[in-house]
Amino acid sequence: MSSNIIVKNTEKTKVKKIHIPSENDGQRVDNYLRKLLTGVPKSLIYKVIRDGQVRVNSKRVKPSYKLMANDIIRIPPISIDEKPEAVSHNLIKSIKKAILFENDDLLIIDKPAGISVHSGSKIKNDIISSLKSIQKYKNLSLVNRLDQNTSGCLIMSKNYHAASSLGKQFQTNNVEKHYTALIYGSLKGDKIIIDTPLIRNRDNYNPSVKVSPKGKSALSSISLKKQFKNCCLVDIKIDTGRMHQIRVHAASINQPVCGDTKYGDIEVNKKFREYGLKRMFLHSKSVSFYYKKEYNVEAPLPSDLSMVIDKLKNGI
Repeated sequence: MSSNIIVKNTEKTKVKKIHIPSENDGQRVDNYLRKLLTGVPKSLIYKVIRDGQVRVNSKRVKPSYKLMANDIIRIPPISIDEKPEAVSHNLIKSIKKAILFENDDLLIIDKPAGISVHSGSKIKNDIISSLKSIQKYKNLSLVNRLDQNTSGCLIMSKNYHAASSLGKQFQTNNVEKHYTALIYGSLKGDKIIIDTPLIRNRDNYNPSVKVSPKGKSALSSISLKKQFKNCCLVDIKIDTGRMHQIRVHAASINQPVCGDTKYGDIEVNKKFREYGLKRMFLHSKSVSFYYKKEYNVEAPLPSDLSMVIDKLKNGI
């Protein structure tokens, strides 16, 4: 995004008129403002749009309006009490070391476990906000999401067109995603397929997912890599990307992901702490997709999980 459309915090109390560049052609006005006005609550952005305070070419627009190159957008004075958290320079340093691939369109990192991908009310530092504090990453957008305690391939786009194209591919399940997991018990065969719909609990304070015929379709293919005495190392390919899909599907066959404190088993987790497992054993191993060319990106199994496997092998 060109520099003439960056709004600094000190200018948020002034009316702004911005010419939309070609790179934002086709982007929804609500999404454009959410990215531009960092720190402004989403509810406030939608309010000023619906109240007609945001104008495009001097006309009122709906949040779903798609911007066109050379549109002139009027942004009203917006004043908020901002108290941003200090960005952790150590976190930024560790994220930079975790870069798997980068070009003008994409940034793919091997996300460390224990770090949230985006901000929240109880989140001090997160990946996307930390990276966006760097000028060259100011326009980053998340393409996929990983749970806080899941490690592995995390894709971010550097511009609207990449974000739009890849977002559609994820929505239409045209991205191949493989995870490595340690699940409790013995797998019934070398490969099983779980095809059960999932529905979300919309509680903002405790979001969760459960199997329900009223839910959205969800398909997971679990392939055995190594059977241990009380657990198995598996490769899980998900053809859909529902929230907590792998964790809920695994729990639905009474083989929860080891270390999962939300859907797992307390006694199982306690047992695997003896093997040094300090978090959920779930790792986004690889992603394959097409954007201008074929991409196949893989993240190696982190050392904390490899250590658990080594101890299990010695205990067979």
